[in-house]
Amino acid sequence: MSHDPRCGARRRFLRNSLAALAGGYGFFGAPASLSLLNRVWAQGAGDDYRALVCVFLLGGNDGHNLVVPRGAEYALYAQRRRGLTLPQASLLPLSPQGWGGYPVGLHPAMPEMAQLFGQGRLAILGSVGALLQPVTREEHQNGSVPLPPQLFSHNDQQDFWQNLEVRSSADPTPVSGWGGRLADLVHASYNADATLSMNLSLAGTNAFQTGHVLQSIGVDTGEIRAIRSRDPDAAAAFQSFLATPQSNALADEYRRTTRRAIDDYATLATALDGVPPLTTPFPPPPEVGAPAADRFAFALGSQLRRAAELIAARATLRHRRQVFFCSLGGFDTHDAQMSDQPQLLAGLSRALAAFDAATRELGVDPSVTTFVASEFGRSLTSNGDGSDHSWGNHLFVLGGGVRGGRIYGSMPDLAAASADFTWDGHLLPRIAVDQYGATLARWFGVTDATALDTIFPNLHAFAQGDLGFMQA
Repeated sequence: MSHDPRCGARRRFLRNSLAALAGGYGFFGAPASLSLLNRVWAQGAGDDYRALVCVFLLGGNDGHNLVVPRGAEYALYAQRRRGLTLPQASLLPLSPQGWGGYPVGLHPAMPEMAQLFGQGRLAILGSVGALLQPVTREEHQNGSVPLPPQLFSHNDQQDFWQNLEVRSSADPTPVSGWGGRLADLVHASYNADATLSMNLSLAGTNAFQTGHVLQSIGVDTGEIRAIRSRDPDAAAAFQSFLATPQSNALADEYRRTTRRAIDDYATLATALDGVPPLTTPFPPPPEVGAPAADRFAFALGSQLRRAAELIAARATLRHRRQVFFCSLGGFDTHDAQMSDQPQLLAGLSRALAAFDAATRELGVDPSVTTFVASEFGRSLTSNGDGSDHSWGNHLFVLGGGVRGGRIYGSMPDLAAASADFTWDGHLLPRIAVDQYGATLARWFGVTDATALDTIFPNLHAFAQGDLGFMQA
């Protein structure tokens, strides 16, 4: 079983292009003559602003209880799910535009998301997952097509979802994420005057935003102030160290990294100080003894509130493009799923609804797209008290630029012999992460085919490179 040789060529192209970019002009500056980047830059005319916000559900959310059959197919759903079955009457009905599949409803813990779907601001993507190329049940059973590495492993699939690369141990190219590669290719066109990376993480270090040129900046959700010292002599000595190149390479790297972090922190503090307080209410800190949903809503809501503030500060930061990363953990529901998942989904729904309202308050809702990701779905069948690691999943994307109120992709046939599931009952993805990301990247400003193949190394294997869920 061999991988498409074009993938190696694409990786070499990516390595050479971005190595030239990194070596040619550093963090920000005049580019070397590179045809790919010239084509991307040519697309960047105008003063438009756009932001992508990734909300990663760590642990693998159970999509089978996110979007649920409501009609005759509900009986099959209940038969397969057994102890994980949601009451039919509790489902929040959805009326997708142009939908030819069976009737569906949303989990009852997510009324805010059901409302946004009805308003045409939220779209559902059915059967999304990690793929290198399309795969059928028979091909999976026969092992006749290449698959992403370690399909049911949390760490491996979080990495693959975020970087989309299959690498050999001998490959010397630094690992990068598709959000980082996207930023690498657009920042000189849209953020040429910026002094701060457009990759802003509210959830710590992640593979998604790792670029060859740009790295992510971790931003706290609490108060941000410029770093100052109460001891003038110590401060002067420290500033002298930061300003003086060191002969030892490790010491000099420490000096440069520390100086950059302090400068970035000061830039963030100044930018956020100039942002008027948001009037949109976000989930408050949970009280003692409050439901777990309050804790989840506050945890994610705090990240999204800070993202909204950074969007409001975009002019000060000189950003016309921004990429944010947020996350919420706890979705690895091997047990107690029927009590835990509703709390998680309720918190998720409330936090996302608050952020959507904040983008409308700021007048940028057509320019900000939030997309949900998770390393894999979960098994349709119950393990007794929960569900186990699986493959395909149902996800959603929301914002004023989304062609919402629709389902893209497909909802699976839930019969035991269905071609939509592997022989051992795992949902086969019908939409690849590369297709999902490429549709977002086109909206973000990258339409050049070679550039898209550089960012999404498996995209060439799929006939549809744009899923159509974004407005022009």
